[in-house]
Amino acid sequence: MQVSGTETKSVSLENLVSIFDEGVEQPIEKDFVLPDYCPDIFRILKCRCCPRVLSYSINGNKLSFELAVTLKILYESEGSSRLGITEQKLQYSRSVELSSDARGAFVRLTPVCDYVNPRVVNKRRIDVRGAVTTKVSVFAGEQKSVISEASGQGIELKTRSINVPIKRICLDKRLTIVEEFETGGDKPIPSAIIRSDCTVIKGEQKTIAGKLVVKGDAEVNMLYSINEGEEESFDTMRFTVPFSRIIDADGIDESFEVCTDLSASSCEIMSKGEGAGVFECEIVLLVEINAVKQQSTLVAEDAYSTKYETEASLEAVRVVSAPIAVDKTISKSAEIASGDNKIMRVYDCWGELYGVSTRFDDEKGEYSLLGNIRLCLLGKGQGGKPVYIEQEEPFEMSTMTDKCLSSESRLYVNTFVKSTSFRLTDENTAEVTAQISASGYISDCKAYELLTNVSVDTDKPKQKQTGCAVKLCRCDENTDIWDIAKKYSTSAKAIEQENDLTNASAGKGSMLLVPLI
Repeated sequence: MQVSGTETKSVSLENLVSIFDEGVEQPIEKDFVLPDYCPDIFRILKCRCCPRVLSYSINGNKLSFELAVTLKILYESEGSSRLGITEQKLQYSRSVELSSDARGAFVRLTPVCDYVNPRVVNKRRIDVRGAVTTKVSVFAGEQKSVISEASGQGIELKTRSINVPIKRICLDKRLTIVEEFETGGDKPIPSAIIRSDCTVIKGEQKTIAGKLVVKGDAEVNMLYSINEGEEESFDTMRFTVPFSRIIDADGIDESFEVCTDLSASSCEIMSKGEGAGVFECEIVLLVEINAVKQQSTLVAEDAYSTKYETEASLEAVRVVSAPIAVDKTISKSAEIASGDNKIMRVYDCWGELYGVSTRFDDEKGEYSLLGNIRLCLLGKGQGGKPVYIEQEEPFEMSTMTDKCLSSESRLYVNTFVKSTSFRLTDENTAEVTAQISASGYISDCKAYELLTNVSVDTDKPKQKQTGCAVKLCRCDENTDIWDIAKKYSTSAKAIEQENDLTNASAGKGSMLLVPLI
């Protein structure tokens, strides 16, 4: 193959490849005896399984991570109307083998509780069985060289301009916020924390040289018990912890398009002293930063020579564009009934998401989130006994953006219950409404067939038609001028000029003059 006299220029593109994208299951098995200060068990009302990833590391082609699981059990105590609470904290170390070295890769770890089943062995002993699956996604960018320019030996190139990332910064940070608060002088002193949840509301974001400023509010909801003699009651408290942090991000500046996702990994509330009414709230925030700097680049999709036989090599390249922010909220309501037990008072209500998955609509070019929400209510029933009821409902949420996506795109969002409210519809039924939010981003990915190599064989000149300078060609619907030029070994630009065309296609039935060169 002779290729002398042909010059080409290439550009390097980032081709996104998946190194690992699977779920890692961790069985949960815990058999334990209640602490001495806990009352005996009559029946379990609720067992919550709260998983979170503490840390991860990559060594060559091995990813290791630490998984923490907190089991929170609410139960009705024997011979009493008091609510029993016990908590168990478990920790696991897991690792996965990756298909290649993943240093510098983008890693996303999302743990969810698949199921949890508590069983009362005796009045002092509980056996818990369950499972947590951590969705592990690891992606890396490999450099792919493609042709952008070529000249000599009658070479014709079909080119297009695309936006490509020239630099990408992916960071995972953990921020810890510690805040002291008081229940207030007009409120009784809490005896135990029943439930504490935290929702992060993202605020202003600003990029400066080498740093990213993130602001927001951590909204904390707390349910606690109050003991007054033989009586037990409950109360809720809601407060907001504003935060503003500067995060080091080497190389970042205002030319980057940045998506930042904030979520609460944990929210722990601890008493600062018995009977003091002063508490310490420790919130661990997860900050995921995806920053992309793009530029418009000319790439070739096909090539041929008007003079010689040519071989063109094409390869599929998956190019990821700048992240598209997602911030959606929907409402979901359901009526939940307590059966024959009257609801005398509602202490608290909340929602728990599970089984969340994604679906892509090819016609609309958008993703949807599908899953289930468990709407929960805790209150007081007849005779002062605690009453816990729940109702499971499906939900669907569109992540519609102003851009049409492809099925090659990747959705990276956290779904959470932003807030809940209730109203009693009758003495046995309550309507619970939850605000379900999705926050994160979509990495739009487009696959292109691009030219990676072109070879011209100067020993095989093309056979030219003699006796005519032009040919007449009848077009089919949306005929590509490039295809006609390639068929007749002429120039697409010459066809456009000869026929006064303003674009690279012709309508059905059009008659074109094809100059032969």
